[in-house]
Amino acid sequence: MVLENLRTCAILLSMNKQSLCIGRIGAFCLMAVAEPALGLRCAGKIIDSGNTKAEVRKFCGEPTCTRRPGTVFVRKAGIYWPMAADEEWVYNFGTGKLVRFIRFYQGKVVFIDSGGFGWTGDRDCDDVPYE
Repeated sequence: MVLENLRTCAILLSMNKQSLCIGRIGAFCLMAVAEPALGLRCAGKIIDSGNTKAEVRKFCGEPTCTRRPGTVFVRKAGIYWPMAADEEWVYNFGTGKLVRFIRFYQGKVVFIDSGGFGWTGDRDCDDVPYE
């Protein structure tokens, strides 16, 4: 999907060289490339867009830390709209596994992504970079 979006971006950029359009097309391309992961498997259950906080907590357990990330892009009617996220949960599954970021809007999952590898020991949520 990302490869397909990159090809579309390349075609759009080659077709139109006007600066205003390039800015709009560039923003579209960044959103197309920054596509979230398809889901997260916890306790045999796939966590994906639309799951509630209660469902995520039930299957994945308590998050390592929580924070307020600011803006996320929520897809509605095929268009990504900037929305203020309620909360972001960070899950550290340990060394050798990727850290997972789950963002919520109005109590439901709207974005799941992975970061670097997990860690052992105590670490403040502020030390984990925003993805």
